[in-house]
Parts: sequence; C-alpha cells; structure tokens
Amino acid sequence: MTQAPILLVEDDTSIALVVETVLQAAGYTVQRAENGTDALRVALAAPPSLLIADLNLPGALSGDAVVRKLREDQPELPVIYMSGAFEEGSTQDGLVPGAVTLPKPFRRATLLAAIEEARQWRG
Repeated sequence: MTQAPILLVEDDTSIALVVETVLQAAGYTVQRAENGTDALRVALAAPPSLLIADLNLPGALSGDAVVRKLREDQPELPVIYMSGAFEEGSTQDGLVPGAVTLPKPFRRATLLAAIEEARQWRG
C-alpha cells in the first residue's frame, strides 16, 4: 500500500523546491501548496499523511490556521511547523499538541529527523 503524500505548505518557492527534493530523494511523495487556501484544497482532495507548514504564510490563513483546520478532520495528523523565528530545540506555546518545530534554515538530516519525530505523536 502506498503511503499518503506529505503536504508541504511554503510560499518561498526556493525553500519549497529544496524541501520537496530532499523528501522525494528520501522516498516520500510530496504535494505542495503556496498558501493556506490552496493547502486546504489539496488536503481535501488527498488527505496527507503528514503536514509541513510554514508558520508565516501570506493571505487569509496562517500556517497555524491551516494546521488547526486540517487537525479538525485528521486529529492524529503529524505536523511540522517551519519558521525562521524558531530557535534550535525550542518549543512554542500555543501550537497544536505534538507539533514539531523546525527552525529555518535547516539541514537535510534535521528535516528527516523532524519527520520521524512528528510521526511518533499520536493524539
């Protein structure tokens, strides 16, 4: 059985391409969205196995708003928040339970470790 895709929500095309390339090289299928509205549309068509969302997205829906809406339908959805505002090893109050924070910039190994950490959480 093929695993559902990872949904990557990132408005910076250069970052999105790098993350997508790393994930595909690691054997993951990736769907991309550039904003919150597109992310919800993509997730409705094909529910993701994991969500990686930039915390600061342009438009009406922030990364956190996208996460919260998707968690309404998929309470156990593993989540990774990306942001340049995070510090290495930090936790963020107010984010959804079990979410992993990934400070930008990050290395390939850090991204893949964050995926494994996020998949360990079960609400």
